[in-house]
Amino acid sequence: MKKNKWILYALVAFVLLLNSGCEKFLDKSPDMGADETAIYKDYNSITGYIDYAFWNYLVNYHATNDHGNGHSFDSSISDELTSMLNNQESVRFYSGNWLTKEKDNSFETGSIPAANSSTEGPPICRSYRAIRLANRVINNADRIQNCTPEQLNCVLGQAYFYRAWFYFQLLIRYGGMPILDQVYVGQGEEDVPRKTYHESHDWMMTDIEKAIEMLPEYWDDANTGRPNKVAAMAFKSMAMLYDASPLMQNDLTKTEVKGYDKERAAKAAVAADEVLKYLAEFPRNGGTPPYYYRMVDSSEYKNIFYFKRGGGAPYVHPEHLWYNRKVVSGMALVIRYFWLFFSTETLTGPDAASGHMPTQNMVDMYEKKGPDGNYYPITDPRAGYDPQDPYADRDPRFKNNIITPGEDWGVKNGKTFYWTTYVTGDINSEYYKLKTNANSNQRNSSGYICRKYLWPECNEFTNGYNNYSTLTCYIRYAQVYLDYAEASFEATGSATAKVSGCSMSAEEALNVVRNRVHMTNVASDIVNDPVRFRETLRRERTVELMFENHRWFDMRRWMIMHELCAKPNPIKGMAATPITPIVGSADITTDPGNANLKFNYEVIDLPAEIRGYTMKNYWYPFTIMEIASQKNLVQNPYW
Repeated sequence: MKKNKWILYALVAFVLLLNSGCEKFLDKSPDMGADETAIYKDYNSITGYIDYAFWNYLVNYHATNDHGNGHSFDSSISDELTSMLNNQESVRFYSGNWLTKEKDNSFETGSIPAANSSTEGPPICRSYRAIRLANRVINNADRIQNCTPEQLNCVLGQAYFYRAWFYFQLLIRYGGMPILDQVYVGQGEEDVPRKTYHESHDWMMTDIEKAIEMLPEYWDDANTGRPNKVAAMAFKSMAMLYDASPLMQNDLTKTEVKGYDKERAAKAAVAADEVLKYLAEFPRNGGTPPYYYRMVDSSEYKNIFYFKRGGGAPYVHPEHLWYNRKVVSGMALVIRYFWLFFSTETLTGPDAASGHMPTQNMVDMYEKKGPDGNYYPITDPRAGYDPQDPYADRDPRFKNNIITPGEDWGVKNGKTFYWTTYVTGDINSEYYKLKTNANSNQRNSSGYICRKYLWPECNEFTNGYNNYSTLTCYIRYAQVYLDYAEASFEATGSATAKVSGCSMSAEEALNVVRNRVHMTNVASDIVNDPVRFRETLRRERTVELMFENHRWFDMRRWMIMHELCAKPNPIKGMAATPITPIVGSADITTDPGNANLKFNYEVIDLPAEIRGYTMKNYWYPFTIMEIASQKNLVQNPYW
């Protein structure tokens, strides 16, 4: 199908579905406002119907006002980022009492989009809607006209994939769910009991297997980004790792700290190994780039996360296995809302910068090269870590992801810009603006700025960030290695053992990810210590996937959240105080005299960054409206 026709049918589906709502537990409108004949008349019409899920129900984590998030970024509800404004949705999460939110459509835990909202609402609402749409396609497949067997497979493959994907979004937030395989029409039959996580997962896996069987290996250039066989296989291994994780071993009645299910972990390792073997065979069956899956080398690493507009539609990247094709629009606003601060903007009001800042917690995750040339955790004496020279010889991904106090941020018109997120006597400095008790927002500066989506090549001061775009990537190549390493280790209890039928050990898989950015292999004594190796596995995953919407779900499925949040002032920052003269007082200074500032470094508490999460916060609560409307919908423990 040509691109313009593909978009046309998607728009037709959008018009047909405008009046569909998220009523109570599940949208019950029998026809979602769509004409039966129009939906099923041919391949193009049914594909356009599916595309409504493709374009509108998938969440873009890197977009503003996309899923009730306002100016908030999902990483800011974990320990990855701080939030700079009190009115951001993420700040409402911090107390942990998610049933007393100010409005129902708040991101993550809400269920209904705001009145006259242009968004499709939070993930739970999107999931209900998308599942209903997929059920309609699956259960009425025999009504589709003018569709070849190959085309029907493409239709059903996508429908099964989407039903599984959106069901998975419910499972990882709420735990076990009812089996949602019918198009409910509001006669009471939708009031079905919840299943356990494992029961729900096992049903979902039948959909994923069908998607793997039916989806094509390739789509043409006009349809790249639709789920294909690789996406379904990678999704399968990811879902199986979650199913084996500690949190998912709980039933519906209580939440306790559990261990991994070793048998399920072994199956997850096998699934991930199958993905890696399959990827190694590309290009396959005459396929040509952009379907050339590979782990990019260190010189290309930053290009995983953004692309320049124009020159065609670069909707694919060799590391992207499953992503949202819908390009995040208004990239200038995204960068302002998520990453920039008032000193970098001339706008005022809601369009001015707000920003999130990486935490010291995340900075400490990056290993350091020791005198022997090997990388170690900064707590390891062999690393030779110096708290007064904290950024020397760190993991190469550190400079890719994070900007430190006083660091340069690109050149324009011969002038180099330097970030002043350090302590100064100037009340107008970035540090003082964002320091507790020095601004009306009562927020804290962590001292750091995110670089991962904000390189010097794509910011307002150099090339103009309106020239760049980003995609929300859900699963990329490196993640499969990380999924494999974790599953293999937890199945065998050993970093060097191999799960039966698999091609490598957890150690080998982890080193693939490290080596491609010129990190040395994990030290042998760490490999031989199960406790330290698990710490390394989790640290490596956190660093590689930082700010990619994994940490929040990982810290919950690992069941480490309540321990991290139990510490007083769990979120940390860095106060860098210059010990050499500062030239100028602007928040971002261009004077070359600031190129080599020396600092005294002190790790500080960020008191405003509370994380009041307890055991009850491992699962999201169902809203009061949902519980009241569904007598068989059991509320999650402790809510």
